[in-house]
Amino acid sequence: MKKHIITCLFAVVAAVSVSTAQPTYLSPTRIAVDPTTKNGVVLLSTAQAIARIDLDKERLLETVPLTFEASDFAYSGNGQVLVATEYDPAGSLKVLDPSNFSVKKSVAVGAYPSAVCVNEEGTRAWVANRFSNDLSVVNPQKGKELVRIPLIREPKSVALSPDQTIVAVGNFLPFMSALDTMISAEVSLIDAATSEVLCHIPFTNGTHSIEDVCFSKDGNYLFVTHVQSRFQIPTTQLERGWMNTNAVSIIDMRTRSYYTTILLDNVNRGAANPAGMTVSEDGRYLYVAIAGTHEVIAVSLKELFPKIENAPKNTIIANDLTFFASVKNRISLPGKGPRKLIEKDGKVFASCYFSGTLSIVEPLLPVNGREVALGEEPEMDPIRRGEMLFADADICFQNWQSCVTCHPGARADGLNWDLINDGIGNFKNSKSMLYSHETPPAMITGIRVNAEKAVRSGIRYILFTDRPEEEAACMDQYLRSLEPLVSPHRVNGELSKKAQQGERIFEKAGCIHCHNGAYYTDKAMYDVGTGIDECEGTKFDTPTLKEVWRTAPYLYNGSAKTIREVLTRFNEGDRHGTTSDLSEKEIEALEEYILSL
Repeated sequence: MKKHIITCLFAVVAAVSVSTAQPTYLSPTRIAVDPTTKNGVVLLSTAQAIARIDLDKERLLETVPLTFEASDFAYSGNGQVLVATEYDPAGSLKVLDPSNFSVKKSVAVGAYPSAVCVNEEGTRAWVANRFSNDLSVVNPQKGKELVRIPLIREPKSVALSPDQTIVAVGNFLPFMSALDTMISAEVSLIDAATSEVLCHIPFTNGTHSIEDVCFSKDGNYLFVTHVQSRFQIPTTQLERGWMNTNAVSIIDMRTRSYYTTILLDNVNRGAANPAGMTVSEDGRYLYVAIAGTHEVIAVSLKELFPKIENAPKNTIIANDLTFFASVKNRISLPGKGPRKLIEKDGKVFASCYFSGTLSIVEPLLPVNGREVALGEEPEMDPIRRGEMLFADADICFQNWQSCVTCHPGARADGLNWDLINDGIGNFKNSKSMLYSHETPPAMITGIRVNAEKAVRSGIRYILFTDRPEEEAACMDQYLRSLEPLVSPHRVNGELSKKAQQGERIFEKAGCIHCHNGAYYTDKAMYDVGTGIDECEGTKFDTPTLKEVWRTAPYLYNGSAKTIREVLTRFNEGDRHGTTSDLSEKEIEALEEYILSL
């Protein structure tokens, strides 16, 4: 710990340049049981490797390198087919040899595939392509994509029902204007046989960051982990989930409709950033990984559903922090940042991203948690420590949230927040942290002179805590290290012909006057006529256009759902570029160019 502090402070005092190069951390994420050997298999995401674990003896058997950057993997029920997703703008599904993880086939799918599930026989795999916003249906045995199904926004999690008839997909973020009355990310249900989209199901207002979907053993219910934000009130406090609560919502699969929402938090302590789930082998317990507070929460399903059915009619369960207290048990983990879970013989195994370990707890026994090292984990440098702190709710008052809560992946949650830094009643859309330190001022109205000031103000006024300066310095280094993803709108990394035409229109329409340079911003503030009510006539910061394809909705209040709306509906008087005289094809080309940056 002392070495971390000295390193961070030295970087601040000496103002050394920050290198984006990082040691090779393990970063365990996905975990599964090999149906044939019954060993555990863990994806070491940043080490580009797979670890095989003896779950009974709780020891590492071997680590096998991969030849591609994997984001998820899954076995068929019979164990004969193993597939993994390659996280790339030109995404692919790799069919692997289950014995040694070598690649047997590669199938092109959508952009940045992030999750996969496989049926019992291994004849179908469903791949959630996060940034092309679709689902690939693949025959792994033939190495062929059969169909690609358009979804909503950032499909990041996928599960197949026990009877293999329904595929559930969690769309990570809402896709709507931030001014809409009801804002919720949604789960999509797809017919596994016909690939027909059956329905999209929203949840409570403020639902975002859907991390996982998981069926009950009988298939009657689907569980969904997410954050539930109370974004329609000023951020004056944190107590009792004033800003954010953390939840599992439930879909009744018999009616294919929203059933209810369970709050995982306690009255005076949050359970920030719920992540992966698993249901116990006997179907009696739902286990939830809590990434922000480094816990597993065990929910008794046997007690849960009768409690819901017997609730008084005036009880709003989704807002009640006390209602589920008697049916859940919070268990601390020795590792940091749990991501995914499995259960075997009463033991729960959690992949802990920041520890490079597998944490093991026995929720039904008074046994202390323990760890299995998954390889050699390097000591954290300032960047990695900053990444961990950015995601750590332990540094927040009562553990309600972390920086990741409103900035998932250090980007934006798509919601409007009144952070009361420029008065009360001024709701502004969340901003991505990408290039925040290179493009001052910070905040859309420039209320913070730079990102360094914004980081420290965020710790004090959003996390409601005082922390050592070295922690903020490490967060600065982490945020400076962020790199944009290659836009899925590009073709082999290059501008398409339409985007090349749009680049010329970008200059013709005058967009380049303000959006120029390496970050596509002149770092100046302008009144472009988009302010309404108390913000009418307000000058707003010119944001970077790099990676703007993933940060909808747009404008200071998130009123524009798409870039097209920015260029047309919200550009009265051509104050935001001369677009009124552009043809429909020119608008399409201009939008394509902007989304390719």
